[in-house]
Amino acid sequence: MSITPDKNPAKSSTVHSVVVASRLLGFLAESGRPQRVTDIAVHLGMTKARVSRHLSTLADLGLVAKMPDKSGYRLGPTLFRLSNAALDQYEITNIAYRYMVVLRNQIQESLLLAIPAGGDALVVSTIASGKTLSPNLVRGTRWSIPTSPTASIILAYSPESVRERVLARRSERDLTPMLELPPEREVILDPVEQRAEFVTIQRRFYAYADDPHDAGFAVVSTPVFDHSERLEAALTIVMNRRPGCVNQETMYLSQLKQTAVDISRALGSVEMADKMVATI
Repeated sequence: MSITPDKNPAKSSTVHSVVVASRLLGFLAESGRPQRVTDIAVHLGMTKARVSRHLSTLADLGLVAKMPDKSGYRLGPTLFRLSNAALDQYEITNIAYRYMVVLRNQIQESLLLAIPAGGDALVVSTIASGKTLSPNLVRGTRWSIPTSPTASIILAYSPESVRERVLARRSERDLTPMLELPPEREVILDPVEQRAEFVTIQRRFYAYADDPHDAGFAVVSTPVFDHSERLEAALTIVMNRRPGCVNQETMYLSQLKQTAVDISRALGSVEMADKMVATI
């Protein structure tokens, strides 16, 4: 059976405009900062006039916003409202939740699930430990390298182009502002060390930090994969820090990995789930 091409020029034009709008929004989301029309046009291989025309329409709808200082465009307020609704309907949060509850009941520690967001980790689901001293995990929080093991997991399994863009972006951010901060608040990103960490994460299928946010909580995170064997999310335990505990890094690691494997298999992963099982 053959499919007759749509001969309605107006309809075809409308559909193509949706594709262009999606590409523009995707680029702004992955960039993590405002982008000028010229840079967007170069990256997407479009004319400045065409990009400007689409951005103007998207701005009218609240999907993008023009920076007051004319430094470019960023995502708009309408998208943030839609994103909250999307999180409630996001498939992985519904699939993963029951597995997360079982794990929390086993280990009595707080859990979170985060998804990729422009190279960062966006928290989409949390479960509290129930302890008196418990971390305040908030859905919608966005975490970045180098202080977040969850973000390190997200980037370790992201395309190389995304990793390099984030490394460059974070290095730019850290070079100037952090020089003005007290030493205890400095966040230094060494791209070479970070790349080496990605390789280690890909081999071990987890990332750990003793107290990355100076709040008294240790963090261990592991990847979750989908049916296409790509990273879908990072599953993370945020546990009360135990000074002097020699095995805190691996204390719950097998349960965490097994839960990530179960969620990955529920999402259709076979190859990556099997590879992770081999490290448990």
